[in-house]
Amino acid sequence: MGFGIFIFYFFLFLIFFVFSRKKGEKVNYKVILIIPALLAFFVFVLSVVKIYFIYKILLILIGAVLFILTYWHWGASIRKWFG
Repeated sequence: MGFGIFIFYFFLFLIFFVFSRKKGEKVNYKVILIIPALLAFFVFVLSVVKIYFIYKILLILIGAVLFILTYWHWGASIRKWFG
């Protein structure tokens, strides 16, 4: 059951990342495979840990804000690592 949740979200995020790129843009397999895997693992951990739904949303929002701030500050280094 738990692994099935991970697989479901992985394919969901994978489809989202594949179809969200621009036409003709070079395919970066690190981004298309690693980021959906990390997001699916994060949602899987949140589904395994029995916490209330509202706290899951808050954790996702806080994580997103931290990711955006990190990317804002270290964006050039992150792009250099993936590119």
